[in-house]
Amino acid sequence: MKKHRKMSKKYRSMPINKTPIFPNKIVAGVGIVAVCCILGICAYLVLQYTGLTSGIQGEVSSGQASSLPASEAPEAPSEPEAVSSEPEEPVSITILGAGDNLIHDGIYIQANKRTGGQGYDFTPVYERVKADIQRADIAVINQETVLAGKILPLSGYPMFNSPTEVGDSLVDLGFDVICHANNHVLDKGTDGLIATLDYWDTQPVEVIGAYRNTEDLERIRIVESKGIKTAHLAFTEMTNGLSLPQGTDLRVVYTSEAEEMERLIKKAKSMADVVVVSVHWGNENTTQITPNQEELAQKMVDWGADIIFGNHAHVIQPLTVLTRSDGTKCPVIYAFGNFVSAQAYGYNLVSGLLTVTMTKEPGSDKVVFDGMQFKPIVTHYNRGYSDITIYPLSEYTAELAAAHGVRQRTPDFSLDYIHEMVNRSIPEEYLQKD
Repeated sequence: MKKHRKMSKKYRSMPINKTPIFPNKIVAGVGIVAVCCILGICAYLVLQYTGLTSGIQGEVSSGQASSLPASEAPEAPSEPEAVSSEPEEPVSITILGAGDNLIHDGIYIQANKRTGGQGYDFTPVYERVKADIQRADIAVINQETVLAGKILPLSGYPMFNSPTEVGDSLVDLGFDVICHANNHVLDKGTDGLIATLDYWDTQPVEVIGAYRNTEDLERIRIVESKGIKTAHLAFTEMTNGLSLPQGTDLRVVYTSEAEEMERLIKKAKSMADVVVVSVHWGNENTTQITPNQEELAQKMVDWGADIIFGNHAHVIQPLTVLTRSDGTKCPVIYAFGNFVSAQAYGYNLVSGLLTVTMTKEPGSDKVVFDGMQFKPIVTHYNRGYSDITIYPLSEYTAELAAAHGVRQRTPDFSLDYIHEMVNRSIPEEYLQKD
């Protein structure tokens, strides 16, 4: 902070001496001046005699070392600071995506029992994948159900409502961005959606896909890591035939609103280095993507999306890389499958975590795709949907698969079955090697 000098005293006029100056005082003054001049001449002659004057003058003109004390000698010019010859390192961040956090009633009933009916503890459901999520710089998940348990009764399929402790668990896991653009976002109407947004306002996360009003929609969610800014948007194809009532300020953007999607993606691109779009689309329970998905994915990439995280199918759909007209490579996964659920068929219980690396090279202002890894996961439960939990496939055993409660409906559920489901949609080059 600059400091400004303050004048401590004001100038004051000197008093005028009205006493007349007499001639004898003039004479005395002239005499004093004369004496001073004589003394000055004498001093100069003495200096000349001792050679000091010439010595000092010689030092200044010839550049020889001065005989002045070190404290009075002029400082030598400082050496310029050495510039580091070490090259700058690239800066990379990892962005993790996860599938549908689909909270069937069996999941929250078990969580309630763990607390003796005094709350909800979802910790055992997620604990085996927590390290993977926390390792990522930024983590994104689709929260498939609203969290309005504080004001409305809890419910499972088909009109879901979950306790807010589900959200607490996601925050504890390390998720930074929560997507609510999905077909269940209006299951409990505007009251359920507002209660959900109210809850998330108390948490250190960004919510995308459902907005309080147009102003909230226009506030592009930016999450920054290592100086790299990521923008997050979310759209949904459907809300199960439900719609927001006329006159409400709440906003959900549908994939049918192509112009609005394009505008928002381009706006986000102008504000961030990386644009991540979460989209709920396609058909359920099939690994096949639709022509509309394929066409829309390319459009979003051309508009400026750098990463697309798709969901809704409840099974894994293809992972691929699309190319923008300028040659930029953009990873797209059409659906992760369920992060967790209590669905009844084997194909609904195989999913994965996708970690995308984005890198900024020294001297460049562009952040580019630099690889990705898909880590398969399995939702396991015993008979009667008991003890629902997530396993990394690398930790899942043949014995666990043989004991899985899903074998009542999918009798061939096994490690081979799981690997076949993964390999159907995920190229081997992107599979994480544990």
